[in-house]
Amino acid sequence: MNDGVTNTTTVLPRHSVSELTPKEEVDLKLNEARDELLTLRRQQEELEQQKRDLEELRRKQDEYGRGRTELIEDLTRSLVVVERQQLESQRLAELCGRTRESFRDCLEQVQNLNDAEWNGANLHAELSRALGIIENARAELHRARVKLDCLNPVTDKGLESGSKAKLLGRDEVWRYVLIGAAASAPLIVAGTVWLIIFLITRR
Repeated sequence: MNDGVTNTTTVLPRHSVSELTPKEEVDLKLNEARDELLTLRRQQEELEQQKRDLEELRRKQDEYGRGRTELIEDLTRSLVVVERQQLESQRLAELCGRTRESFRDCLEQVQNLNDAEWNGANLHAELSRALGIIENARAELHRARVKLDCLNPVTDKGLESGSKAKLLGRDEVWRYVLIGAAASAPLIVAGTVWLIIFLITRR
């Protein structure tokens, strides 16, 4: 017993397709087609998004592989160059160190030469010793200049002077050519005239 309360449920009548009118049947099929089309469009959008994601993933994979390969090659080549330059710099630093000490010794020896203390008794010996010191210092400087480019600077003025000298040399050549042509012109004209006169008189 339900305490005197009666529940009433309203049940709408359900019509089968056969009970629909032709117009209602067409509307039902149209709605179903629209729903199916919307579902297909959502599926198409999802597939297109998956395609874009896969393409982006493939692009990143290609970029990663190409960038990694190029970077490995560049770093390997650059590492070899840097190591070679480091060894060259170390060799140059050691050479500069040895050259500096040698120059200091040579400079000290040359500065310590005091010709005021030389006299007739030791003049010959001191002079020979001094010349030997100077010659040794000059030879050391020459050897250092062969090994160290920094001791042989090429100035812009030197290059400019060389270029001007070349231009002046070319101008001098052309000047002499023109002078020679001008000097030879009267002789050529006179010779041509005498040749014409000679040919006419022979006839």
